[in-house]
Amino acid sequence: MYSASVFFNTESARIASRKDLVNVKELAELAKENGKTLVVTGYADSKTGAPAYNQKLSEKRAQAVADELVKMGVSSDKIEVVGKGGVKDLSPISYNRRVVVSVK
Repeated sequence: MYSASVFFNTESARIASRKDLVNVKELAELAKENGKTLVVTGYADSKTGAPAYNQKLSEKRAQAVADELVKMGVSSDKIEVVGKGGVKDLSPISYNRRVVVSVK
Protein backbone atom coordinates (compact mmCIF):
# COMPACT_ATOMS: atom_id res chain seq x y z
CA MET A 1 0.00 0.00 0.00
CA TYR A 2 1.27 3.45 -0.87
CA SER A 3 1.22 6.11 1.83
CA ALA A 4 2.84 9.40 2.80
CA SER A 5 3.03 11.24 6.11
CA VAL A 6 2.70 14.95 6.83
CA PHE A 7 3.85 16.19 10.23
CA PHE A 8 2.53 18.95 12.49
CA ASN A 9 3.79 21.00 15.43
CA THR A 10 2.23 20.68 18.89
CA GLU A 11 -1.38 21.90 19.03
CA SER A 12 -1.27 23.04 15.39
CA ALA A 13 -3.29 22.08 12.35
CA ARG A 14 -0.88 23.97 10.06
CA ILE A 15 1.42 21.78 7.98
CA ALA A 16 4.86 22.09 9.60
CA SER A 17 6.90 21.64 6.43
CA ARG A 18 5.69 22.13 2.87
CA LYS A 19 8.28 19.58 1.74
CA ASP A 20 6.12 16.85 3.30
CA LEU A 21 3.65 17.56 0.48
CA VAL A 22 6.07 16.31 -2.20
CA ASN A 23 5.19 12.67 -1.47
CA VAL A 24 1.53 13.57 -1.04
CA LYS A 25 1.58 15.12 -4.54
CA GLU A 26 2.87 11.82 -5.95
CA LEU A 27 -0.05 9.99 -4.32
CA ALA A 28 -2.45 12.63 -5.67
CA GLU A 29 -1.17 12.00 -9.21
CA LEU A 30 -1.41 8.22 -8.74
CA ALA A 31 -4.98 8.52 -7.46
CA LYS A 32 -6.05 10.85 -10.28
CA GLU A 33 -4.55 8.63 -12.99
CA ASN A 34 -6.14 5.46 -11.60
CA GLY A 35 -9.46 6.78 -10.28
CA LYS A 36 -8.47 5.78 -6.74
CA THR A 37 -9.71 7.18 -3.46
CA LEU A 38 -7.27 8.67 -0.96
CA VAL A 39 -7.79 8.12 2.76
CA VAL A 40 -6.50 11.04 4.85
CA THR A 41 -6.11 10.00 8.50
CA GLY A 42 -5.20 12.58 11.13
CA TYR A 43 -3.57 11.91 14.49
CA ALA A 44 -2.54 13.88 17.57
CA ASP A 45 -0.14 12.79 20.29
CA SER A 46 -1.78 11.49 23.47
CA LYS A 47 0.61 13.38 25.78
CA THR A 48 -0.76 16.82 24.83
CA GLY A 49 -4.39 17.82 25.26
CA ALA A 50 -7.55 16.08 26.42
CA PRO A 51 -9.09 13.28 24.32
CA ALA A 52 -11.92 15.50 22.95
CA TYR A 53 -9.42 18.23 21.99
CA ASN A 54 -7.12 15.71 20.32
CA GLN A 55 -10.01 14.24 18.34
CA LYS A 56 -10.91 17.66 16.94
CA LEU A 57 -7.24 18.49 16.29
CA SER A 58 -6.69 15.21 14.42
CA GLU A 59 -9.75 15.97 12.26
CA LYS A 60 -8.51 19.53 11.54
CA ARG A 61 -5.09 18.18 10.55
CA ALA A 62 -6.65 15.63 8.21
CA GLN A 63 -8.84 18.34 6.68
CA ALA A 64 -5.81 20.62 6.14
CA VAL A 65 -4.12 17.89 4.09
CA ALA A 66 -7.38 17.07 2.27
CA ASP A 67 -7.62 20.76 1.28
CA GLU A 68 -4.09 20.54 -0.18
CA LEU A 69 -5.12 17.44 -2.17
CA VAL A 70 -8.06 19.36 -3.65
CA LYS A 71 -5.63 22.14 -4.67
CA MET A 72 -3.59 19.40 -6.37
CA GLY A 73 -6.60 18.46 -8.47
CA VAL A 74 -8.01 15.52 -6.52
CA SER A 75 -11.81 15.56 -6.51
CA SER A 76 -13.19 16.00 -2.98
CA ASP A 77 -15.45 12.97 -3.50
CA LYS A 78 -12.27 10.88 -3.91
CA ILE A 79 -10.98 11.87 -0.45
CA GLU A 80 -12.01 10.25 2.83
CA VAL A 81 -11.11 12.26 5.94
CA VAL A 82 -10.68 10.43 9.26
CA GLY A 83 -9.58 11.68 12.69
CA LYS A 84 -8.10 9.14 15.11
CA GLY A 85 -7.54 11.48 18.07
CA GLY A 86 -4.58 11.25 20.42
CA VAL A 87 -2.36 8.21 19.96
CA LYS A 88 1.00 6.92 21.17
CA ASP A 89 1.75 4.56 18.27
CA LEU A 90 5.16 5.94 17.37
CA SER A 91 8.31 6.96 19.17
CA PRO A 92 9.34 9.70 19.70
CA ILE A 93 5.93 11.05 20.68
CA SER A 94 6.22 13.97 18.21
CA TYR A 95 5.87 11.48 15.32
CA ASN A 96 2.26 10.94 16.38
CA ARG A 97 1.41 14.52 15.34
CA ARG A 98 0.79 13.52 11.75
CA VAL A 99 -1.55 12.87 8.89
CA VAL A 100 -1.14 9.73 6.83
CA VAL A 101 -2.40 9.78 3.25
CA SER A 102 -2.94 6.36 1.72
CA VAL A 103 -4.41 4.98 -1.49
CA LYS A 104 -7.56 2.94 -0.94
